[in-house]
Amino acid sequence: MEKYESSNKWLPLAIAAAIALTNPFMIFAIGFSLGFLFLCCDKRPSFRKSAAFLLLLMSAAAAWADPITTLFTVVTALIGIYSLRKNLFSTVTSSALIGCLLATSVTVPVIWTVGREEWRKIEQSTVTMQEHWERLISGAQTKESERNQALQKWNRLTVKLLPSQFILMTIASFFLAVILYRRHGRSDLPLSLGCSHFYQYRFEDNWVWMVVLGLVLAIMFSSYEWVTGVAVNVLFVMGTLYIIRGLAVMFYFIAAKNGGLLLRFLVVALCVTPMVLLHLIFGLLDTWVDFRKTVPLA
Repeated sequence: MEKYESSNKWLPLAIAAAIALTNPFMIFAIGFSLGFLFLCCDKRPSFRKSAAFLLLLMSAAAAWADPITTLFTVVTALIGIYSLRKNLFSTVTSSALIGCLLATSVTVPVIWTVGREEWRKIEQSTVTMQEHWERLISGAQTKESERNQALQKWNRLTVKLLPSQFILMTIASFFLAVILYRRHGRSDLPLSLGCSHFYQYRFEDNWVWMVVLGLVLAIMFSSYEWVTGVAVNVLFVMGTLYIIRGLAVMFYFIAAKNGGLLLRFLVVALCVTPMVLLHLIFGLLDTWVDFRKTVPLA
């Protein structure tokens, strides 16, 4: 396992750069989280001043381009950093999740009262991007009727899951920002990730109640469309996180048995197949079984 534990120090930077080049939302999300980390946690006055100036510029640009997601990102970053400073949770994922929950409670009323048009623009932009990628993949400007219907269904599902996609991207951005800050910032606070290697990845077990809540809403209130929408987004977010947790459990077993890189690659590849349910099951069962009792706490 010692060989597996040796990690490349440039890997987080490579991941952050790759995402930033392909996802404009995550550019700003990482930027806001990293900026607030330097502003609120760094003990160097010059860095705090620079962070404050850059945050003002970013806020103005982001608010002009997309005020709704800017509000959500800023509130999430502030609450997540507050949670880290107060050590309310032992993992960054939980701090980011609670930040997203409270940010959602702030953003939804704003959308409902004054931001409906802005949210429609976001939805339309998402659909347009989906259609653009579909044309590139298919290589044809005109599609068959069956493919058109399938695309419309996929677009509706994408729009329905749009809130959960923003939440997951924000959690990932916050996590990457903390990794970058831990590498380049100077703080008296520990700012623990909750894990030092991927096979240790986990979050507080109490989040399983969010899965229960999502299932209850989906089953008991299926006649209400908006409740079903909330349930689907809750289940999508928590399901994705538990799939990642299940993947970490599998990586732990592979490392314990001195498995090779090919086996790890195959386990990751299963995430895009129906076998991903196995990852989800492992992630959920880890709540009670604790497969990695021998993994030292970070």
